[in-house]
Amino acid sequence: MFKWRATGIALTLVFIFALACTSQPAAPSGPAPTAVVIEKEVIREVEVIKEVEVIKEVEVIKEVEVIKEIIVEREVEKIVEVDRPVIVRFSESPAMAALVASGDLPPIDERLPENPMIIPVLEEFGQYGGTIRRAYLGPSDTCNFWRISRTGLVRFSQDGFRVIPAVASSIERNEDATVWTAKLRKGMKWSDGAPFTADDFVFQYEESILNDEITAVKPLWLKVGTELGVVKKVDETTVQFIFPVSNFIFPEIVAQADQACGRGTAGPNIPYAPAHYLKQFHKKFNPDVEELAKAEGFSSWVELYISKDQAAINPERPGTRPWQLINDFTVQRIVAERNPYFYAVDGVGNQLPYIERVTFDLSESREVLQLKAVAGEIDFQGRHIALEDFPVLKQNEDNGGYEVLTWPGFGGVDVRFAFNQNYAGPESEVLQNRDFRVAMSYALNRSDINEISFLGLGISRQAVPAPGHPDYPGDAVAYRFIEFDPDLANQMLDEIIPDKDKDGFRTLSNGDRLELIVTVTGAFGAWPDVAVQAAEDWKDVGVRVKVDEVVRTLLVTRTQASEHMIAVWNEDQTGFTFSAPTKSAPMDFGNVWGPLWGLYTSTDGDKGIKPPPEVQDIIDLHRKGLIVPEAERQAIAHEIYTKLVDKLYIIGVAGLSPMVQGVIIKNKNLVNVPDVAGNDWPLRTPSTGFPEQFWYRN
Repeated sequence: MFKWRATGIALTLVFIFALACTSQPAAPSGPAPTAVVIEKEVIREVEVIKEVEVIKEVEVIKEVEVIKEIIVEREVEKIVEVDRPVIVRFSESPAMAALVASGDLPPIDERLPENPMIIPVLEEFGQYGGTIRRAYLGPSDTCNFWRISRTGLVRFSQDGFRVIPAVASSIERNEDATVWTAKLRKGMKWSDGAPFTADDFVFQYEESILNDEITAVKPLWLKVGTELGVVKKVDETTVQFIFPVSNFIFPEIVAQADQACGRGTAGPNIPYAPAHYLKQFHKKFNPDVEELAKAEGFSSWVELYISKDQAAINPERPGTRPWQLINDFTVQRIVAERNPYFYAVDGVGNQLPYIERVTFDLSESREVLQLKAVAGEIDFQGRHIALEDFPVLKQNEDNGGYEVLTWPGFGGVDVRFAFNQNYAGPESEVLQNRDFRVAMSYALNRSDINEISFLGLGISRQAVPAPGHPDYPGDAVAYRFIEFDPDLANQMLDEIIPDKDKDGFRTLSNGDRLELIVTVTGAFGAWPDVAVQAAEDWKDVGVRVKVDEVVRTLLVTRTQASEHMIAVWNEDQTGFTFSAPTKSAPMDFGNVWGPLWGLYTSTDGDKGIKPPPEVQDIIDLHRKGLIVPEAERQAIAHEIYTKLVDKLYIIGVAGLSPMVQGVIIKNKNLVNVPDVAGNDWPLRTPSTGFPEQFWYRN
């Protein structure tokens, strides 16, 4: 787990909107208690202030501890909330209060845990009600919901630099980081009111993760290299995660655990599951489950179980999110409504979320979605909002009743070309040639691409962490091979593939014209435009390139099957070198530059292709980084990125821009939305904005 300062990063196009502050009746005179990260061998300056407040509206006296810390070191030892007296009275939304009055819902005190999570408000304490309108692109776009309605054992802070408690009120490790102990919130409930306990963690581990029929590929949050950890119940509110070797960054890994985004079973990706609900679909607990599966149209109880465990297609599955789905991702309008049992409150005891519901309207394309944004039909969204439409979006702010914010990328690059090292065709002779890839990098005119497709907001670089990050390998690595030098590119290519056909295009050793296919989707940026510009640059050095624009699902299918030559995506996980290694190392079949190596690694050699020594070395370095303390881990990260850039399996174009999900549409009346927050896939943006504390000014 790391913490770092962003002083070395240019945050481009950050628009700060000053909102008029009006006093709220429940607002305290100081900040709410927050989570504290206790770290090993730290230098601290701690000021503890105790103050007594009288909140007249709810007639409750509260003592609040405000702890301010300056932390210098980064080695996480414990993540724990500030101790504070129990809030003796809570407030809730009028809709929930009405259900309580009618007898359809228990009182608020019985729905919240004894020590609810406190989410401080960004600007003002809010008012209940309203709907956040969003748009989605189809059944595979389930991340659209998981990201805004976030939950988990722990989660990331607004800036993305820290892990803070969530479902767990604390989590701490032993000396060698082989055991992490999580304390759950006593009295917490699932969304249907059933108790949430350590048994839900043990059930997920023993009955889902260890069951090879349900979970063939084990979740990364429970693995250290090839070793699988153990989940153990200590008591009703205490869970231990026990690993065979040290796992210093377990909180950073498990903070990323969430529902799968339209890919396979969602259950094992989260360390807990609603045992009371899922047991009816599990053969161990229901002897009649095969008959039940056939009655519902499934060929086996395993298929039934996996289906019932996915909230995206089964809204009846209980959850712990601030908003729970009431229909599935197969309809024109998806609706998620307030979870009456959500475990968090604001600083004065108002149950969150403030917003009543979130809706997702189906858009047939990204272009249609952009039109909805311009028309003011979207209240808060960055997903599928295109950077190239930024000027138009800004021009229509007043008419659409919205504001445009920008959340720049956390690191890496926002466009990259991945050269498939496992491609089986004759083109493999150049795809696997390191000098060929270097020449192709020199042939790219990144300056023109930046001006045209990034609106001048990108920084030409390779796919490494951002400056200021402890894993940043230095400028010499970040800016290697990015010069636009077509003469050098031609010189290198003449040595590798000197022969050309009558049209001036280079030919393979068998005499056929070299024609590379770049597979690209426009799902999250102007990636097709970048691919076309690159194809023109490569044409100038005699390499024929065809751009094949496909839908996102087809690109994923092709890359996982290793059917692509070159694929375009972003490289957005460099800020999480060891906790999110899929893109920087072939650890599973999600790696695009070595998918069959990744398949081999993730199946312990049962499938795929064995990686060569130089690739295995990178995989081993990633595994080693999990089990060593901070200082050694940073040195390993520097070595990893130096090797990756030297081999150039992927060619970075530009990064640190708001291209990917960083152009944010915000309804002008929506309050407590940060001007900037951590934006990265592992951070599950926009959860770093803490949408639970958003509210509408009437």
